[in-house]
Amino acid sequence: MWNVALSTLWGMGSFRHLKGFFSAARRLGFQQFELGRDVSPQMVDGLDLRGYRITSIHEPCPAYVPAATLEDRDWLVSSIDEYCRQRGVRAVQHSIDLAQEIGASAVVVHLGRVDVDPQLERELRGMFEAGQAHTPGYNKAKERLVEARAARASANLGGARRSLIELAEYASQAGVRLGVENRYHYSDIPLLDEMNGLLALDDHGQIGFWYDVGHAQTLEHLGFDLHEEWLGRYASAMLGVHLHDVKGIRDHLPAGLGEVDWAMVASYLPQDVIRTYEIRNHNTAEQVEASMCFLAAEGCVTRL
Repeated sequence: MWNVALSTLWGMGSFRHLKGFFSAARRLGFQQFELGRDVSPQMVDGLDLRGYRITSIHEPCPAYVPAATLEDRDWLVSSIDEYCRQRGVRAVQHSIDLAQEIGASAVVVHLGRVDVDPQLERELRGMFEAGQAHTPGYNKAKERLVEARAARASANLGGARRSLIELAEYASQAGVRLGVENRYHYSDIPLLDEMNGLLALDDHGQIGFWYDVGHAQTLEHLGFDLHEEWLGRYASAMLGVHLHDVKGIRDHLPAGLGEVDWAMVASYLPQDVIRTYEIRNHNTAEQVEASMCFLAAEGCVTRL
């Protein structure tokens, strides 16, 4: 058995109901689980989740409104529209309610995005995948994205801060901690420097840093902040970690099949951090088993 939870992300599309996912995960040596943001109410229908060791919940879960719909409607905690912001807050509160009900200690929170033209980042990522990274044209595209985000960041960050304060108070009453996750897109909140101000909003240890290995590595590959800077600055505030590998800008791969420096990652992980293995469903059971042994050899996980 491993001292790490398996995210339900691995089961999406493979199991219509979470009971099947839990059974398969246990056969692979997992006794702990994270409920991911794609879990619908139907997937847990009739299942007493208190009978499973759920270490964390990734909002929005249960997804009464799917995450993609929340994003399309701008029902995000960073929205500059107050109605939309409140809908985003309520979606996270549903996950806090579930965490309290089933005894999960933490909720992983996405803090929304800065309202920039998404085509700017799509262009940059397209150039990266075409082998044009760090060419003069790529650098100009990157500069346009950086400037556009900087011009609009203040308003969305204001919404994210207000929401996080409200959510921290709500979570405190439920006895649940919030993990603010570093994100996959440059337009997302927070960037490296922004995380510091968000963590500073809390004086009572209610808010922590949820470190996503793959997201940090992806943004480094794109030419933004170095992966290790996240760890050097925020390891002491780390509440949880999502473990998965990255090749180029393709993430959620089994550990050992990508380009992450896992020995570096292991050197920063607090002993009591909540560990979650977060890989996609196209990865086989055999790959899961092999990658867990790899992570153990690198010092990121241990057997119980």
